[in-house]
Amino acid sequence: MKKFATILLAASLIALSAFAFVACNGPNLGLLEENIVDDMYDNYYEIFAYSYKDTDGDGVGDLNGVRSKLGYIRDMGYTAIWLTPIYPALSYHGYDVRDYKDISPFLGNMQDFDALLADAHAKGIKIILDLVVNHTSSDHPWFKSCMQAYINGDTESKYREYYNVVNTAGEVKPTGYEYYNSTSYAYEARFTGTMPDLNLDSEFVRAEISDIIKFWMQKGVDGFRLDACTSYYTGRNETSAGFVKWIKQEAVKYNKDAYIVGEVWEGAGSIKSYYDNSDSDSFFWFPASTGGTSFIASVINADLPKAADSYWNGMIEMQTAAGDHIAAPFLDNHDTGRIAGAMYRMEERVKFAYGLASMLTGNLFTYYGDEIGMVGSASDPDKRIGMLWDNKRSNITDPPPGSGTQEYIFDGVKEQLKDGDSILNYYKQCNNVRNAFPAIMRGTPERIPCDDPKVLIMKKDWNGQSVTIVINFAKEAKSVEAHGTLQKGICVEGNVKQNGGALSMPKYSIAILA
Repeated sequence: MKKFATILLAASLIALSAFAFVACNGPNLGLLEENIVDDMYDNYYEIFAYSYKDTDGDGVGDLNGVRSKLGYIRDMGYTAIWLTPIYPALSYHGYDVRDYKDISPFLGNMQDFDALLADAHAKGIKIILDLVVNHTSSDHPWFKSCMQAYINGDTESKYREYYNVVNTAGEVKPTGYEYYNSTSYAYEARFTGTMPDLNLDSEFVRAEISDIIKFWMQKGVDGFRLDACTSYYTGRNETSAGFVKWIKQEAVKYNKDAYIVGEVWEGAGSIKSYYDNSDSDSFFWFPASTGGTSFIASVINADLPKAADSYWNGMIEMQTAAGDHIAAPFLDNHDTGRIAGAMYRMEERVKFAYGLASMLTGNLFTYYGDEIGMVGSASDPDKRIGMLWDNKRSNITDPPPGSGTQEYIFDGVKEQLKDGDSILNYYKQCNNVRNAFPAIMRGTPERIPCDDPKVLIMKKDWNGQSVTIVINFAKEAKSVEAHGTLQKGICVEGNVKQNGGALSMPKYSIAILA
């Protein structure tokens, strides 16, 4: 059942005078009333629990830490959480799973997860889990049983089918394979030798994966993020997309609203082919992120003469690829350099990048710490350092093994919450607008003509509701003619003003009209 409440506007926004003024920043953020729709569109918050919040004093974040911050997450306007792997694993990052139906002892136990899920749902927050089924850990019982079956000549063991194993008999091992100990057996491992690839053609393996999906779906999780989709069948994207389709079909057996978002770290054409051949809900849109050729970063950093065209074309390319599915834009994640670094640590650009991302249709994903401008790009561990809850570094987690740089260039959460002009409160306004106007994340954009190449005016309609978005990409203020009543201004500095049909817009500003 879809729910939609009538938007209630503050009296100051519907004043009878011809002159309207909407503050962008300041202690009084002027947040709009939310209008949450019960569907699969959400503002997502990616959490690496290991580095988020420590509640037991061991220096490692835990599920109870995430649970303790659910109020903060929801207050920030996030309505869904993506948890990176929480299963037992050998590595700190968790992508070498040892047991798909348990919780890493570093993060807590199953009771902690159940409590987190219950509290999240009570606050209107969904939770999706990272589903890593391209490979397992080399320490997984399946892999140990598989290799023992080969070494012992046990041709009856079903585990021989679980992985792709060859006997080289003195020949060179195939590309993408690793030798098992000092034997002549080699197994497929496209990432590292400690992550052997599963044989996804095996009915035994598919039965195991189906049971894993059933286990978590019956617990009440809301869906899965699929890791490394292009590696399911390396070099065979259409076959890999077919496997994504199978996962979606399995998930909806237990929850008809199960949300599936896949990682396809490739260009627009490949991502579109996955949409076309998998019928899955979403695939991350890497062309918008720091992990690709970001159309958002180029618009801001290059000060493009035709900035409006560049942004519009990038948005339409994403929409075209997604079609009737849900686009999944993001600025960065645990595999890429953080957006603050990509914006040269310039606060106004960090803010505006999120502002532009927040105006895109689809599910917007935010990596923990981006809302306070955290940086990290030198190494994988450096991209996952502890969340800065306050400038005193209270309860900050220890850095992941191998991290060489733990740098914080902006204030922590506590200090930014008090500063109406902070990056955090800018993010909060953007999320609030997406939640207040459902057409922003659901509507199909229609461009409205504008003579200024650095101003974009577009309209989005959804379910009988209409919103007009005006974006000033310029480094200077602009006067823009636009129809509608100003509802909200999102600015890096200053305020949006409306006098009749004219908008006075500061640099790097966004105006929402209805």
